[in-house]
Amino acid sequence: MSNLSCGIDFGTTNTSAAITNGVSEPQLISLENDNVTIPTALFFAETGHVYFGREAMQRYMNGEKGRCMRSLKRVLGTNLMGIGTNVNGRLMKFENILSYFLKHVKAKIDKAANADITNVVIGRPVHFRDNDSYGDIQAQNELKRIAQAAGFKNIEFQYEPIAAAFAHEKLINSEKLACVVDIGGGTSDFTIIKIGKNLINKRDRNDDILASTGVRIGGNDFDKDLALKSFMPEFGFGTLGGGKMKHDKVLPLPTSIYFALAEWSKINTLYVPKEINLAKKMLFAAQEPEKVKRLLEILQNEQGHTLLSAVEQTKIALTEKEKINITLNFLSDSPIIKTDKKSFEFSLQNDVKKISDSVQECLTQAQVKPEDIQLVILTGGSTEIPYIQEVMCSNFPNAELSQTNKLSSVGLGLAYDSMRYFNLNSINTDQKDMIINNFKDHFFRE
Repeated sequence: MSNLSCGIDFGTTNTSAAITNGVSEPQLISLENDNVTIPTALFFAETGHVYFGREAMQRYMNGEKGRCMRSLKRVLGTNLMGIGTNVNGRLMKFENILSYFLKHVKAKIDKAANADITNVVIGRPVHFRDNDSYGDIQAQNELKRIAQAAGFKNIEFQYEPIAAAFAHEKLINSEKLACVVDIGGGTSDFTIIKIGKNLINKRDRNDDILASTGVRIGGNDFDKDLALKSFMPEFGFGTLGGGKMKHDKVLPLPTSIYFALAEWSKINTLYVPKEINLAKKMLFAAQEPEKVKRLLEILQNEQGHTLLSAVEQTKIALTEKEKINITLNFLSDSPIIKTDKKSFEFSLQNDVKKISDSVQECLTQAQVKPEDIQLVILTGGSTEIPYIQEVMCSNFPNAELSQTNKLSSVGLGLAYDSMRYFNLNSINTDQKDMIINNFKDHFFRE
């Protein structure tokens, strides 16, 4: 078995990767131009070419004809995997779509290493699916098949927050009890773990990992919260319909279409005659038709991703600014959306409560008190949100805060872990099997 191996943080929003030869320190690689992260996005142009990452989103935003997809990791473990989706007039399975992306990432890895790397540790959330053990196992099996189709042969999985802890370990001078808070695009995951330079070379870390928990809430849900709070009302969400004809009942307009439009992974389900006809009926009944007209325009011109990109830009801007006015100039009447940090934080409260509950569950499982935690490691892009930082840090009154490499620490930690899995030539086969089985027993127990 070659000592060359890699770690891939296949994220809902962004993906990163790092490689190692089993001796040298793992190195993050550039996945798009000089960037060590690439948005987990694909654009299937009508010309037949497939584009990835920032280029995929840019071509779509510039109006090139084709099918844009993002946040597809959320489809793993669902029945949509078997159904597939229409891509430029033909049915395509989601496994094949995701394989396109992972093949692209592998090609970048192989080019950086100047070799065909077949050993990989792939990050996974603590739970792909909440309260669904079958769906969780199914999701990992699907991801393994996708990795095999991309050209990887020896595939292992690791919890993403544990990988983040391994990446930070080089920075810790003395042993500490840490809580890793990993809030990505699709999930929030937590691990309580002992870390320190003196522990790096331990082959079996089972005793150092005290607990791991997670919940299927992340940055995509925060986009959805903000969209429903501040954007969708300007498209008719929460407004009334009916009353135009005698005996008509005045009722709220249907909301399902707005909830789907506010979620990255469901936008493409709206570009079908059934949903467009529903929007037309809503426009006919609407008491504020100028707003619903915008909704119909979005669906007819397939501009849902453009709308959510504006929501995402607003979310990012609100990490620094108190108020934001954003003009949706891709719509014919160029509406101006006004929102502020307080409204955004209010929209997050329910999701943040669920995240905090998962943190408390992790502490309970680890049988440690909040004040025992010495270090909080924040990773994942959504931990940039000040409100999230404030709530997370309030759980641990005595802890220092580490925020190094938020978008790429998991990929780096997975490469460190790949050394543990694949660079075992110095021990005998029985010892190797025991170590790997210990990891599997701990990380993948139900």
